[in-house]
Amino acid sequence: MIKFTGWLTLILTVCGWLGLCQVTANAESYVAGFAGYGLSAQLSDVRGTGDIAGRTGSDLGLQNSPILGLKMGHFMNDLKYFGVEAELYSATPFLKQQQLTLSNPPETHTIPGAHLRVTTAAFNVVYRYPGQVVQPYAGAGLGLSWFTLPSTTAGSAVRSGLNVLAGTRVFVTKQMAFFGEYKYNHTSFPGGDFKANYTAHFVVFGVGYHF
Repeated sequence: MIKFTGWLTLILTVCGWLGLCQVTANAESYVAGFAGYGLSAQLSDVRGTGDIAGRTGSDLGLQNSPILGLKMGHFMNDLKYFGVEAELYSATPFLKQQQLTLSNPPETHTIPGAHLRVTTAAFNVVYRYPGQVVQPYAGAGLGLSWFTLPSTTAGSAVRSGLNVLAGTRVFVTKQMAFFGEYKYNHTSFPGGDFKANYTAHFVVFGVGYHF
């Protein structure tokens, strides 16, 4: 039910965003693709569930991961500093085998390594400097993260969270621009035996077409 509701929200939001772009005259829109690498992803504020409910645990590190994504944005001429952007990106931050220390009473367990995929759909408000060649920008918004987990007790789940970005695009023609961007993603992690906060930092580079 959580997975269905999350994707239904995504579909309705994208449809509404596209409708706004269609009815707004004298505006600038763009589509872009990007790739990069995740840095310093981790699971923090670990909290036990089931048999270890009420106990807290040490932070867990995630392996750095490549990231691939697409985005589309829209700026109105009469409000050219602010725009809206929708993006979809996916990463595979492998959960490394490591020690998990639990509290009350203190106890250490070995967490086996596990493959993990995190696909995020984000909807941001973006502020930019509308330069002719160089455009610094920053934005923040809602992210819906779909976790695909190897554990049969956890399965897949969608969680909402915070998405933040900052970058600079450089136009090489009137319609084509290259950009570099920092991204931050924060949401809850729906583990099978524990819950935690998922945080990830990404550095990406891409190319966009403006029309």
